[in-house]
Amino acid sequence: MNYTIRKIRSGEVEEALALALEVFMQFEAPAYKPEGTETFKRDIVENKEFIQKCRNSVCPIYAAYDRGKIIGIIGMRSNKTHINLVFTKKEYHRKGVATAIFNFLTEDLLKENPSLEEITLNSSPYGLPFYLHLGFEPLSEEQETEGVRYTPMKYRIKKEELI
Repeated sequence: MNYTIRKIRSGEVEEALALALEVFMQFEAPAYKPEGTETFKRDIVENKEFIQKCRNSVCPIYAAYDRGKIIGIIGMRSNKTHINLVFTKKEYHRKGVATAIFNFLTEDLLKENPSLEEITLNSSPYGLPFYLHLGFEPLSEEQETEGVRYTPMKYRIKKEELI
């Protein structure tokens, strides 16, 4: 598979968040209460403050592109140690897209912060097998907040593998 990976540009935030909502509705929302879907929309795709932070790269989003179109994204919180978005278009699932974005993101974060030792995220039930495959470790059992189901996880960065 031939695609490009980079941080998104300011003008691509809406396209990235539209992809997030599309994939969320296909794969995540069916396992959530209606409250969870509304929480996701409110906190992510309709949150003007978050959108502005993405535009300014305060909350960076990394993406894979196929023929100029975004096919997968991974977004970070402003602390750049916590992933808050991981979505790949359905037709690109299980083709290494999210893994490639994660590897690119990790290398990029280490350039900015060489002392970075771990990355955290809250996995949805659907994403849990993928994160375990990447090497994330659960920090606790599944939890639920405002209808959103998640398992807190941590990834210890193995710097010797990135050299």
